Amino acid sequence: MRNILQILGTMLTAMALWGGSQQAFAQKVLLLTTNEVASDAVQANNNLEAEFVGVVGAANLTRMTVLTNPNAISQATFTSSPGPYDIVVVATTYQPVDSTNWTILQSAVANRWANSIVFFVDGCCEATNGANAAKMVSALNAGAATSFSLGSGLSGFARFPLNTNSPYAPTFAGLSPFAGGDITYINNVPANNALYLAAGTSPASFPPAGSTPTNNVYGLLIPTVQSNSGNGACVFAVVDVSPFINAAPGYTPWTENQGKVGPAFVNAATSENGACGLPKVSKSFDKTDLYLGGSDNSTVLTISFSNGTPNPITNVNLTDNLPAPLVVGTGT
Repeated sequence: MRNILQILGTMLTAMALWGGSQQAFAQKVLLLTTNEVASDAVQANNNLEAEFVGVVGAANLTRMTVLTNPNAISQATFTSSPGPYDIVVVATTYQPVDSTNWTILQSAVANRWANSIVFFVDGCCEATNGANAAKMVSALNAGAATSFSLGSGLSGFARFPLNTNSPYAPTFAGLSPFAGGDITYINNVPANNALYLAAGTSPASFPPAGSTPTNNVYGLLIPTVQSNSGNGACVFAVVDVSPFINAAPGYTPWTENQGKVGPAFVNAATSENGACGLPKVSKSFDKTDLYLGGSDNSTVLTISFSNGTPNPITNVNLTDNLPAPLVVGTGT
């Protein structure tokens, strides 16, 4: 038996409706930020938004400046219209994320309310911003079933090298090094997940691929298969938001990173072969045009599902919504 499309109504051009054998869809991004007032923090959030808009377009990015407010987000924030979202970006600087929102972010990671969740949580100011960095680490440990801890701090501008021994490094080759500063490192990160290392680390000192705990990590990546036993979201986390600011002469991470961060996460990290890869669905008809009343007013629609990601995909449900007046029939 085959699934076929029966045409009801006027002449329809099937390939025009579907845009060919495969239609590309822009990634939808949700940007969640704290309610910042300091000029550098506002600059960071605005530049971060512009960076992702430059890749997905303004229509595909939703920004909510609410994380300082109690009970500002819920599961519906991630899954209801205009969501669901492919990527959720969390950004904080000086203002604390309310504890109620950390609880929701933890659940979002654990239950994969978005395929990828990206944390730019600044570790500059733990004593005054409600310990955002420590709470991020706690949320990751509980949500993704990891065992990270905060490490030492680093003041001033720095460049953090990409750990080319990590199997996830190729996805981020265009963002190497990652410029930032005034941060808190993350400790006890398995070597494979340690994506960006301490400033000044030479390639000869990169940890060998594997699970050996690594300290002084600037940026880490948890693929879906490792996140909450395969049930969680793919996570990238760095205790820094300064990649998106130029604070002073000589402190110019935004100049170095601009135009590289968005493509790394959208074009590469969520591509089929990326570190946070998505399986690919393609659709094709066996005919281009159909006419009502013709001798043959049906066509075969083939839907193909493939997984070229680095990780296995399990428990897949595929739903295809046909535009009216197309309907699914059966035939031999």
